[in-house]
Amino acid sequence: MSLKIIDCTLRDGSNAINFKFERDLTKIILTGLEKAGIRWIDMGHGFGLGASKKSGKPASLSDEAYMELAKSSLKKAKFGFFFLAKFGEKKDIKLASQKGVDFLRIGSNITEINQIEDFVKYAKENELIVNVCLMKTYAVGIKKYLKVLEKLKKWEVNLVTLMDSAGTMFPKNVKEYFVQGKVKVGIPLGFHAHNNLQLAIANALVAIESGAEEIDVSIGGLGRSAGNAPTEILAILLEKYNFGRLLDYKLLSDLNDNYIFPLIKGENRFSSQAITFGFAGFHSSFFPLIKKVCIKYPSVDYRDVVLEVSLKEKVKVTEDLIEEVIKNIIIKKR
Repeated sequence: MSLKIIDCTLRDGSNAINFKFERDLTKIILTGLEKAGIRWIDMGHGFGLGASKKSGKPASLSDEAYMELAKSSLKKAKFGFFFLAKFGEKKDIKLASQKGVDFLRIGSNITEINQIEDFVKYAKENELIVNVCLMKTYAVGIKKYLKVLEKLKKWEVNLVTLMDSAGTMFPKNVKEYFVQGKVKVGIPLGFHAHNNLQLAIANALVAIESGAEEIDVSIGGLGRSAGNAPTEILAILLEKYNFGRLLDYKLLSDLNDNYIFPLIKGENRFSSQAITFGFAGFHSSFFPLIKKVCIKYPSVDYRDVVLEVSLKEKVKVTEDLIEEVIKNIIIKKR
């Protein structure tokens, strides 16, 4: 079995450090990953192409500068960028193609893929390898999920990555999504785990056992919220699973010890917030709304709000919904 490992340290990991991967550190990580055996590297602003200009949270370098740095630093590894319709435009895709980017990862909530069809086609026209990332895969049941896969198969995407965006999935869920997808649709599938319930590695292994052709990882598990499946740990486990020595865990661990861990030292990745998000299937991007509304209701525990909101909605959380949930919690306490 051929397994593609995509390291997301320089992309998803940037979410955890305010998008501040400086030039020198980026080069060190790029060359270190390549030397350790990584052949696919996801990099750039955590929110994707165009986000530095539109998100209000600029990265240390421009998209173009990151592209040029990767092109000049890598000899064997392919590199790619993330793309969200919220921030990216076709001109960003064209720039990626012109600058020698190998692949584009087009993200979409699993309930909103119609918004990306034109971008998928345009990226393919520009000869990029196209990977669609289904964010919040857990938000729909198997029937809707399979319909989404069937549509993506018609679009002829190269790979579909299932994203456990809140780190809420159990191994049995992962297995079902992969087995059903492989058997009933037959499209190449990958997996992006988050570690809110400390199941990222377990879920990644189950995905591999269930037919995943690609796994996302990051050095030290660096990533949004509680982080991702750690590259260096997967390297060891793959060897134990008789895949052979695909990656050099020593070099990967050195990257973590010397460069990644110092960036996050003192931060509690398994905070009450992160664990609650995993419990509820709640995406961390909605938490500012929770905090904003909860300020008005000091007697209400935000964790109860997160859990109740997630029972009602996992993709489009609004202030009105949060207000409604809080008022119901207060009524129940009387």
